[in-house]
Amino acid sequence: MHASTRNLLYERADLYELIYPELDEATPRMCLRMFAQFLGKNPGSLLDIACGTGRDLNVLSRTISDCWGFDLLPQAIAYAQSRRPHLQLKVGDMRTMRLGRKFEALTCFGSALSYALANEDIDAALRTMAIHADQGALLLLDLTNAAAFLAGGSFQAARTFQVDAAGFKAHAEVSSTFDRGSQQMIRRRIWHIEGQEKPVEDFCRYRLFFPEELRHRLKEHGFSVLGLFDNKELHDSDFTGSTLYVAARFEN
Repeated sequence: MHASTRNLLYERADLYELIYPELDEATPRMCLRMFAQFLGKNPGSLLDIACGTGRDLNVLSRTISDCWGFDLLPQAIAYAQSRRPHLQLKVGDMRTMRLGRKFEALTCFGSALSYALANEDIDAALRTMAIHADQGALLLLDLTNAAAFLAGGSFQAARTFQVDAAGFKAHAEVSSTFDRGSQQMIRRRIWHIEGQEKPVEDFCRYRLFFPEELRHRLKEHGFSVLGLFDNKELHDSDFTGSTLYVAARFEN
């Protein structure tokens, strides 16, 4: 994560599920579809890298008994442990974390790999994934989709959204620009929170990955891409969607 990153949700982990509710459990249901399609079964063990509040891992633990997760943010792990004590959760950096064991499946969602800005950081994160993967393990990723920023894609340079949840009401303004030389998107988000006089500003940089580039990077670390999608339903598309969903098998 870049040193200048600021994000209200990193300071207030309790707000994440209010601002980004997923009552239909779409992400875990996508995982189950990918397990069925690319593994032919549910895995016996799962590692969620950058697990955040542990919401997805918690849902998947209904069918996978051995569930582990780690996240860079102590606040997120503390919140997750308080809500989901049955999960094996630790604080750790995806570039350096070593748990001393391997898993049949690995997930890394929330565009977490997009926070690896430098090539060395990307390689370190993918190395961590490979070190924790059993032979034949399935890796599932989502990332900010660079192809969506090409002509005809779904990219919006500016947008707004409202949050109206119990205990938190806010209006947010989001704007995005690019550092094309370093293949990064710069996102600024201004929160106008009810009952709070001053707005709160977020600042994040995201590394942008194109589908073919991602295939190459994963192959360098022993992963063979089985499927690339821009939707959670796993329909074929021309990659205009904002998020790239990836399924890859660890071969060696």
